[in-house]
Amino acid sequence: MMTKTIKISEKTHKLLSELASKNETFNDVISFLIDYYYENEEFSDEEAKYYNEQIEKFENGNRDDVSKVTLSDLEKRISKLEKELKKWHMNYLNMTV
Repeated sequence: MMTKTIKISEKTHKLLSELASKNETFNDVISFLIDYYYENEEFSDEEAKYYNEQIEKFENGNRDDVSKVTLSDLEKRISKLEKELKKWHMNYLNMTV
């Protein structure tokens, strides 16, 4: 495999080190993050259009579809997402071994 050298800040190096398990290289971590981004973070054009329309409605004062969310609810949602990410990461590691 050909390799390339990239420059990263000390902060980024530290963060990558924290994300990597003892058996993972920075390449493994970066590959995981890229895969995760493409599988989970991109919106389709249709989704992006919908969200932009909703934001525009909100900014124009239309609060019909707005609901209150408690801090506790947010913490539960974040905890669930963190568990899903950890599970996805473990599955990813098992596929690359």
